Amino acid sequence: MNPRFKSNEMPQEDNDSKKTAKPKEQRMFSRFRVNFPARFRNLNVGRRGEGICADIGAGGVGIKTNQEIEPRTPLEVWIDIADGFDPINLKGRVVWSKRTSSENCRTGVVFDCPRLIAFSRVLKMLRK
Repeated sequence: MNPRFKSNEMPQEDNDSKKTAKPKEQRMFSRFRVNFPARFRNLNVGRRGEGICADIGAGGVGIKTNQEIEPRTPLEVWIDIADGFDPINLKGRVVWSKRTSSENCRTGVVFDCPRLIAFSRVLKMLRK
C-alpha cells in the first residue's frame, strides 16, 4: 500500500495525481504561529495596509489582512512584536494570496534576505 494514501483511498491515474498531490514544502526555515500586529506597503504603487502576522520564520511571514495582494508584489513589512524595540522591518515579495472569507485574506510573503537577527527577537518573545 502506498503510504501517501489513506487506507480507504485509491491512488489516482498518473495524470490526476499531480492535481491531487499536496505541493512539496519549499520553505528553508520553520514557521511559528504568532499573533503580532503587522503593517505593509506595496512597493510598486505605495498602497499601505495592515493586518495580523499569523506565522513567522526567518524566511517569511503569513499575514491575515482584508486585502488580496497579487503574487510577486514586492512588499515592505513592519511587524510589532512588543518587545520594547522598534517593529521588525523587512522587505520581501508575495508568494501567494487567497481569500478566506468575503472580508479576509491570507498572504504568504518570502523575505528577500533572511534576517536571522530579527528572527531571534521573535524567538525570545515566544519563550516568554
